[in-house]
Amino acid sequence: MNGDTPQGATPTMGPILEEILRTKSVHTLDGTAALPLKDAIDSETGSLLQKLIRQKRPAVTLEIGLAYGVSALFICEALVGVGGRKHIAIDAFQNSVWHGIGIHHVRAAGFSALVELREQLSEYALPQLVKEGVTVDFAFIDGSHTFDQKMIDFFYVDRILNVGGVIAFDDCNWPSIHQVCRFIATNRPYRVVGATSGAAPPGIRGRSIRWAVRHSQILRRVVKPQFTAPDEQFGIPPHSRCIAFEKLADYTIEPGYTFSEF
Repeated sequence: MNGDTPQGATPTMGPILEEILRTKSVHTLDGTAALPLKDAIDSETGSLLQKLIRQKRPAVTLEIGLAYGVSALFICEALVGVGGRKHIAIDAFQNSVWHGIGIHHVRAAGFSALVELREQLSEYALPQLVKEGVTVDFAFIDGSHTFDQKMIDFFYVDRILNVGGVIAFDDCNWPSIHQVCRFIATNRPYRVVGATSGAAPPGIRGRSIRWAVRHSQILRRVVKPQFTAPDEQFGIPPHSRCIAFEKLADYTIEPGYTFSEF
């Protein structure tokens, strides 16, 4: 299933989610103003998340970045269908930046008993979950888009993600998040189990560079790892927006272990 895309799949959407995606807007809690939909996943990404949840049948799911609640609605629709019991949403700015609209949508859709909101920065909320002994089977990471923040999120989610569980990242076409995905693919016991459609195969210039790198030890020392070990080698379609990894084993550092370039 490496690099499998959800093309042709039809996501399950309730009336609130359908209306948000149709109008590309949300309303303030008092209903007096419409706000443009921003920082939300698209239907293809939502379809992929639902497909993975139906396959894995998680009991507990986790999300970093609730925002207007679009991804939470996709996740909860599928989670209810497989008999899941909890969705943990981490968003320090749910009320200050997003005006409480995301959690309002989740509750209005009937998922109040399913969703637990932790209104903290993820670097504080995730260690707390570790301390509490919480474990999850599925996680969607869509918070801060800096490399260091994404690595921190991955580090702690890996601690609470059960073996066989799935972690998915949005906006993987951002260089910072793409680097995190490369790190996971090359240095951790994970495999790609899904991705949204990426870009077209590399053109003549890209293929020429890759051919030259394969035949030159000198070039292999100086070019970026993406040319010596292209994304496709790890099942990652280039420039995919969302990439999902399955956890194959708990990670332990062996004596003398050397990290791969990513």
